[in-house]
Order: sequence, then structure tokens, then C-alpha cells
Amino acid sequence: MRRRIACIDLDAFFVEAALLLHPEFRGKPVAVGSTGSHAIVCSASYEARKFGIKAGTPLWIARQKCPNLTWLPTPGNIIDLSNAVHNRLKEFCPLVEPASIDEFYLDFTGCDRIYPTNLAIAERIVKEIARDPGLPTTIGFGTNKLMGKIASSLGKPRGILEILPGEEQAFVSHLPLDEIPGIGRKTVPMLNSMGVYQVKDILRIPLDAWRAALGKPGEYIFNCAHGIGDIKVVAAENKPVRKSISHCITLPENTASRSLLMSYLSHLVEKTVYRLRAEQLTCGCVSVRLRFANFASDGHSIKINRTNDDRAIYQAAIALFNRIFKDGIKIRLVGVHLGALQPGAFTPDLFDSLLPEYRRELPDLLQIIRAKYGFSSIVRSRSAIRISRYD
Repeated sequence: MRRRIACIDLDAFFVEAALLLHPEFRGKPVAVGSTGSHAIVCSASYEARKFGIKAGTPLWIARQKCPNLTWLPTPGNIIDLSNAVHNRLKEFCPLVEPASIDEFYLDFTGCDRIYPTNLAIAERIVKEIARDPGLPTTIGFGTNKLMGKIASSLGKPRGILEILPGEEQAFVSHLPLDEIPGIGRKTVPMLNSMGVYQVKDILRIPLDAWRAALGKPGEYIFNCAHGIGDIKVVAAENKPVRKSISHCITLPENTASRSLLMSYLSHLVEKTVYRLRAEQLTCGCVSVRLRFANFASDGHSIKINRTNDDRAIYQAAIALFNRIFKDGIKIRLVGVHLGALQPGAFTPDLFDSLLPEYRRELPDLLQIIRAKYGFSSIVRSRSAIRISRYD
């Protein structure tokens, strides 16, 4: 049976959410983000993007690029709006998978009698979401999730685009590499060094060579160039809750540098917390593991008040690290593990109200930017030593 998978993308979601509260600024250059002297752009309207303003741009730079920029605070009802869209989409199709706060996959396979054409489905969805809750959308259709996502990306803003069955490989072959989800600014130079500049260049290299060179990521790149992608759309309520999240890294060279090791620790905490928040989970246990140059290992765990705040988790990780680390002893591996996971929203610390507003908003802004542009698109300064030296 032919697969019919749609990717629904809410156009400039955070800006549009703010414009629902401030319609007088519609059609003007608008950016949304945190407040205060350290403000950064979370999302920019298409009018603002013409000036080179994008997510992660500091406010002072954004104002230099566009003196007439209107700056609005991140709306407090973002989650409610996303949930409202999710519920509206379930009126059209029972299989709705939230990919992020502003992106959803729907599987219309087998619905030919109800929805004869993909265009008919898309036009109805666009009309209904524009009516309630009042947000513009772009819809991409394909025979798998990858094709749906590429179609929605190319169809923005406010467009409907379908990659027809049997034309997947031909469609993607002429695209630039960075139009493929997962191929970012770090991967492109590496592929260029292999003589790969467009998606069609990937087709010249056999699958075995991709596997040998890059492993699983190489297989993914090969499949993308052939239009092959995941076809399984899983409704949110059917996704199993994971029991733990962990990340570890083997260092490029053994080191006893506390500052470098703390930078790695910070980076690992950021990665684990990013996944924790993306899956709307909280953790009740933090573990840190170190492997020494002689291949011996040591690790400690601590129970914490349930949270998904990277500040609290980082402080717990530091305490555990200090229990294990001994000056002068070289380390070859650092690992962070979050356990006792449960579904739940972030519960702020009692003293969060004493922090400057930009500090309180920062975790959410980091999550938003990374969900849209990739984890490495923005990092905390405490992780920057590791990033600049080895990434």
C-alpha cells in the first residue's frame, strides 16, 4: 500500500504566537526572544530574516542589522498553542506524531476514500489551523517522513508541496547537501572533502563505502540520497517512556586538565538535558563515570529533586565529578547518566524568581533553537573550550 505521510510545520511559530497577542506588528520585521541586556533571538519573522536576523542572533546585533526591528517577549502560551494544534490535527488523523513543538507527522495511509488527494487534505488542515488557533502552516507530503520533512522545508512559508511516489530520488538529487535533515554546517565540509557537493554526488559512492567511512551516519546519508526514510509514525500516547538517558565521550587524548574535563562534563550535561526536555521528562538521579588512562573506571550517583533544569543537573554532576577526580590522574572517558525518569514539565527552583529574567528564560530558548537548528547551533560558554578545541 502506498504510504501517505505529511509533515506539518508551523511557520515562524514563536513570532506568529506573539503576533496573536500583538497583531498591530504583522507584516513588519519582528523578532521574539528573551528580555534584558543579554537577549538573543529565538525566532524572527520572514520580514526580519531578509535583514539576516535568525535564531541565536544577539539582540544588539539584530538591532544593528534592522534598526526598525520590533522586539517581543517569548509568549507564555507556546506549549498551550502547540497542544491546541496537536489536538486539531488529531481531528483529521489518529496517527499524529509530534516531532517538536512546531512540527508534526501524520500518516494518512489507507485513508483514500476519506481523503482522495493529498492536496485536499492539506488545504483543509491549512484552513482549519489558520482559523483556530490562528497560525499559518506549511505542509509537505511524501511516501516517508524524510520526504515529508524535505517537502515542508522547501514549501515554506505557507506552502503545500508533495514529492510524488517514485520520484523521490530524482527530486532530492539536485538539492544542496544542507537541505537534507541532519546534514549541518559541520557535516558539509567533511562531505566536500570527499568530493560530495550536492545530493546527486552521494549516489556515486556505494553503500559499503559509506558504511566503512562513517558507519551508521554514512548509511543514513546514502538512504537520504535515494529517497529512503522512516515510514513509522508513532502517536505521542503510544511512545514508551525511556528509563534513562546517557552520553559519554572518549577523549581525543588522555588528560588531567580539570578545566578541559569540566568543559566536557558541561557539554555532556547539555546533551542529556536537551534529550530530557525534548521528550518532556524529568530525572531524579544523576550519575557521572570516569575512565582512567589505565582503563580502570569509577562512578558515583546522587538522587536529586525531580527536574530537567540543566543548572541543577550540572551542579549535581560537578559534585560527583569532584568525588572521583584526583589531581594529576589522567582521564580517557567522561560519561553522564540521568535516571529515574518520569514524564513531567519543568518545575523551577524556589529561588529562580530571584534570577534576572534572561537567566530564567535561557533554558527554554536554548531548547527552542536547538530543536530547530540542531544541538550544536548554540552552546553555553562553559562548554566552549571543548567545542573550539576538538569539534
